[in-house]
Amino acid sequence: MTGGITYMGWFHTIVGTPAIVAGLYLMLRDRFIYIDKDLAKFYLIATVITSASSLFIFRATGAFNMAHFTSVIIILAALFAYILHKKSIFGSLNIYLKQLALTGTVFFSMLPTTVELLKRVPPSNPLASSIEDPIVQNFYMSYVVIFGIFAAYQIFKISKGEMNEI
Repeated sequence: MTGGITYMGWFHTIVGTPAIVAGLYLMLRDRFIYIDKDLAKFYLIATVITSASSLFIFRATGAFNMAHFTSVIIILAALFAYILHKKSIFGSLNIYLKQLALTGTVFFSMLPTTVELLKRVPPSNPLASSIEDPIVQNFYMSYVVIFGIFAAYQIFKISKGEMNEI
């Protein structure tokens, strides 16, 4: 253990930080995650590894908690999007479901990341002590609104044929 974080925790943080940065960058730059692009591949692989590694971090929490459950959702959403990318299971809905699943991986990744960051910064007097803190809840509500608007935007753009699927 180094700095109060286990080695698995450090691995999780070192892989997860660039994954979240890449996911947010892709969403801001392209408004979609194009699964065949190199940065998107990196994002998805790093996100799945990060989510899987979180399932082995129990020392800090003592048990399976909502962050672990969120990691399972992220893994399932990434797998669902990948399957939809390879096979047209839902016909014309395929592209909508795939993009919403990919966007969902970014959204769900932000939830545990935000609470962990706010519980650690600044080191001498963290902004939050738990997931129940009002500041965490305000971030969560903001994410829900942003995700909702972003999902509506994506649905609109796809329906208008303005998404260039690669």
